[in-house]
Amino acid sequence: MRRAFTLLAFATLACAPPPPQPEATDAGELADAGTPIAHVMGFSGAANLPRDPAGANAFLSSMGYASPAAYDDDVIARLRALSAPMARGHIFYVGNGQFAPEAIIARLEAEDMDVYGWVNPAPPVEALDAQFDDALTALVKAHPKIRVWQLGNEPDLLWRTPSLFPAFFLRAQPLIRAACPDCLIALGGISNQYDSASTNAQTFEGFVSTIAAGAHTGPAFDIFDFHYYKQAPSRDELAAASSTYRAMLARHGLAGVRFWCTETGLYTGDPAGPQFGPRTEEDQARDLPKLVSWMAAVGVERVYNWTLIDAVGAGGVPGVFDSMGLIQSSGTPGQAKKAYVTYGLLARALTDVTGAREVAAGVVRFETRAGPAFVAWSENGSTEATLSGLTGPRVTVQPLVPDAQGQTPATAAEVVAGSVTISLEANPALVTPAP
Repeated sequence: MRRAFTLLAFATLACAPPPPQPEATDAGELADAGTPIAHVMGFSGAANLPRDPAGANAFLSSMGYASPAAYDDDVIARLRALSAPMARGHIFYVGNGQFAPEAIIARLEAEDMDVYGWVNPAPPVEALDAQFDDALTALVKAHPKIRVWQLGNEPDLLWRTPSLFPAFFLRAQPLIRAACPDCLIALGGISNQYDSASTNAQTFEGFVSTIAAGAHTGPAFDIFDFHYYKQAPSRDELAAASSTYRAMLARHGLAGVRFWCTETGLYTGDPAGPQFGPRTEEDQARDLPKLVSWMAAVGVERVYNWTLIDAVGAGGVPGVFDSMGLIQSSGTPGQAKKAYVTYGLLARALTDVTGAREVAAGVVRFETRAGPAFVAWSENGSTEATLSGLTGPRVTVQPLVPDAQGQTPATAAEVVAGSVTISLEANPALVTPAP
């Protein structure tokens, strides 16, 4: 039996209300003066390779890449094709005044892509040394195209001595502010979604408290980053994460900080470790639009998928993180998964975004310069929805999960008196103004 409901722009409806949300967390509200967010979607481990040289060489050979540079070329071309020119550039401090940046960073900068600098001390030098200050200043000045610098990564989980993290941050923060006064600074990301009672959340709040009370230049940081890895995304978990972390920041005078998620992903297959259970390509493609939409609806400005191409970690044992790409590295190496198509459709639509809000369960409206765009699906069988507050004469309705032939056939629907009625299924659809 089909059910019908009407969606008024930014309105809560009695017949199909969205679940409760935190207070105003519109993506546009978080950007300076409502400046559109050019791209919502990117990749954190864009050129992720096995860590050991032998494994990396075997991977490149199996994928048909003649060299690491050829691999980087393909990654950059695919980022452009997907309309996702955002990436995280990994830069480790290895001591004695030396940083070790990923080779792809220079390539991304040369291509005028939006790469941000991720600075993390290698475990043996978490306490830093006397040469660090001059080296960091030189690093920032040497990369004028990098406008965001992130200090640390998952100190609640990955640092050998977590207690050293606030000292690292407070030493680096003023140096970056001085070397690039208009750059933004991101706090190293918390390792996953946690409730306030968890050990990780309490440890991280200790970091935030020490940093907020410490000696820093200007705002302690401009961006809060949380990572999110689950078998499947949960709307309630993401809403709770936003509420929990915003409350934590407010307790330390940091309300209004922007929110990013620089690590997330949805795996395919049944990886050996950790074992969460099997997931199909269809599952990945179906859940990706939900993940991005739910995040945007609670004010997350940028969402970085862990990696573009599957890879096998050190030791040759595939794990969950190795299976989160959109392109296979096993089975049929180089073959795009269904979510590759999904990602491209969604990323192209979510450009120049000024706001996002869940207007009903399973329906998220994005405000863009091109007009409103909707990501919509049904959690309870086939139904119909009427989308309102439209200005153009017609919209394009396109499934976001490819069919068995890899196609996503789009249809046009006429807008009548500012509204259009569409059918919804379990697989999300994208509704955009028709050209």
